[in-house]
Amino acid sequence: MKISTRKLISLRHPSLNLWHRTVDCFTWNTLIRAYVQRTHQPSSPTHTPLSIFLRMRFHGVHIDYYTFPFLLQSVHSPPHLQLGRSIHSQVLVFGFSSDPFVQTSLISMYTACGDVGSAREVFDEMSQRDLPAWNSIVNANVKAGLLSVARELFVKMPSRNVVSWSSMLDGYVRWGKCEEALELFNQMMKENEVMPNEYTMAILLAACEQLGSLEHGKWAHACVYKLGMEINVVLGTSLIEMYAKCGSIVRARLVFENLGSKKDVRAWSAMISGLAKHGRWEDCLCLFSNMVDSGVTPDDITFLGVLSACVHGGLVSQGKDMFERMSKEFGISPKIQHYGCMIDLYGKAGLIDEAWDLLNTMPMKPDGLIWGALLSGARICGDIETCEIALNKIIEQDPTNSAAYVLLSNVYAKMGRWKDAGDIRNVMETKKVHKVPGRSSIEINANIQ
Repeated sequence: MKISTRKLISLRHPSLNLWHRTVDCFTWNTLIRAYVQRTHQPSSPTHTPLSIFLRMRFHGVHIDYYTFPFLLQSVHSPPHLQLGRSIHSQVLVFGFSSDPFVQTSLISMYTACGDVGSAREVFDEMSQRDLPAWNSIVNANVKAGLLSVARELFVKMPSRNVVSWSSMLDGYVRWGKCEEALELFNQMMKENEVMPNEYTMAILLAACEQLGSLEHGKWAHACVYKLGMEINVVLGTSLIEMYAKCGSIVRARLVFENLGSKKDVRAWSAMISGLAKHGRWEDCLCLFSNMVDSGVTPDDITFLGVLSACVHGGLVSQGKDMFERMSKEFGISPKIQHYGCMIDLYGKAGLIDEAWDLLNTMPMKPDGLIWGALLSGARICGDIETCEIALNKIIEQDPTNSAAYVLLSNVYAKMGRWKDAGDIRNVMETKKVHKVPGRSSIEINANIQ
């Protein structure tokens, strides 16, 4: 189609100034894809993938079966669901509803928007279901927590690739079914039709980490070597996290050191957090200094590990210094978890007034984490009044928290307020809040019991 020689799109983005007399579909599709795949999104973009699509239609450019898949990639969260449905209607209008590429993209879009029902409808309407379509619908049910449905679809798949297995494994780990994940991985290895990749092994290591099973973790590590995989930064970070969680900080440190120059901020942060969890606060702060000296810029997760180390070591001045460096030196805005660490640090040091001051100046509303940290410090200091306030706030935010009711009742009893203590117990009975019994597991001969 011939058009007059004029700028089709704003001068403010040079890549969109098209002077061509004919603008074909390939060019417009490329523009849509480029905008979808931008790594740095501007705060107030001049154009969006949808606005480019609308201009494409305004100029009468022919749409092909690549246009909608690229456009649908821009719809990736529940607030965008209505937009996704509108694009779906355009798919129907332009006659691409039977194209497998478009249908698979629709399944992925509905999955990202949390509408697994619509994703299943699209899948059921497909006359020819290819492997990407099967993978997409399995992933849709995995993300929705419908693991039995996902497994049923997984079993029915005419063929599977590493994406299929990894998606199902990820579902089990994500929803806390780690033993099932180990069983599925064993099945994958026994069938010997599809070989796991680095992503699969990272999921397996996450399962071992959640179980806290060192023997299974060492077995997974051996599988990595047996499969001939290089320990890249992704696998290395997963191994560090797994060994640290399973109690072998020495093995975690060995993996960290063997990464050499491949270490990125994730690997450094994982090692720092691992040392903090093991109470190795001196090593943690030393490693943080080495990280900065090596030219690696820390992120919010790094500082969470550093502040946790300060809590373990009771290092109030160092903690305050690190908390200030976050924003002043590295431009990182503290999140609620960082405030929680600082309040915990002040509380355990007996500085309840400082903890209250920080809590009252937080830019966000305190949650259960914050009140729990304040409660912990107040109990150590014997500040009964602060304990009462914190527990009431915890119950206000989580009315089913049985431990908070029991602790509050005990606080009232300690204060001699027996009527209030009895009232709390009565409230528990009225609301049918029951104390959850404790549960623990132990690893015996590589079996979790």
